[in-house]
Amino acid sequence: MRLLVVLAATRALTPAPKPAAVTRRTAVAGATVLAFASPAGARRRNAAEQLRQAVFGAVADDPTVAGALLRLAFHDAVRRADGQTRGADGSIQYEIPDAENVRLGRPLALVMAMKPDGLSVADAVAVAGAAAVEASGGPRIAIGLGRLDASAAAPATLGRPIAQPGDEARDVVKRTLPEPGLSTVGLRRYFRRVGLSDQELVALMGAHTLGRHNTLLNMTKACLRNLTRECLETAPVRAPFESRTPDAFDNSYYSLLLAWDDRSLERGEANFIPTDVALVLDASFRRHVVAFARSEPLFRATFARAYAKLVR
Repeated sequence: MRLLVVLAATRALTPAPKPAAVTRRTAVAGATVLAFASPAGARRRNAAEQLRQAVFGAVADDPTVAGALLRLAFHDAVRRADGQTRGADGSIQYEIPDAENVRLGRPLALVMAMKPDGLSVADAVAVAGAAAVEASGGPRIAIGLGRLDASAAAPATLGRPIAQPGDEARDVVKRTLPEPGLSTVGLRRYFRRVGLSDQELVALMGAHTLGRHNTLLNMTKACLRNLTRECLETAPVRAPFESRTPDAFDNSYYSLLLAWDDRSLERGEANFIPTDVALVLDASFRRHVVAFARSEPLFRATFARAYAKLVR
């Protein structure tokens, strides 16, 4: 939640204005001021710092935890139970059985085990994702506190798909989580829905510098015949999206995307999915890929802004 201070000046010798009506927005802003100034607000800040330090320890023990915590935060923030388009609300705790959330049960259990009293699940998930980035060498991201937890799972599909006449299937956004086969049109529509610009979209996709995804390598014949959820949860080989520095938060992801585009990518250097390579197939997206490949500070600053906006 954000703290908004509005300063207003009135001319001398004019009648004092009537008190402004208290709207839901001003009430929430006022509550936020009180929360940060109150003992409860101090307890939340202390709890968030305890969780941040616990995440540092967890990532030091197992660097692959970082990507999982970041994915957990994204899945919680884009799928809300109250109809809003973004913001962590803790509904992920009810959504783990869904197909899109395969392998998120473990990072959620880790967050719940580390979460001190005084933090909502929503706050804890948002803080843990930010701490995972920082623990992997990324920027420190300021996370506001005071989120309320949802009491049920959020819808997995949009009430009304985002589409235009003549669209191809890959252009249409139908779900609250992005489908891996979205075209550049669909990808842009999806992230516009959650309030992110092209630059922020491309920066947030840079989370794949830490991510891994399932492969079919070394799976049993039974799993290859029938790819069940259990098979996905226990997949023996998970491939990093980029293999140069798979556990470091840096801009290698963008350099490798450009290498893929000009066919100079070495075997095994990256394991991209369609939405990754979509970033170099669109002129606007590609411009930001080039910028982030050239400037890691720009990537870090833009990612921090996009993440904070997403989990707000």
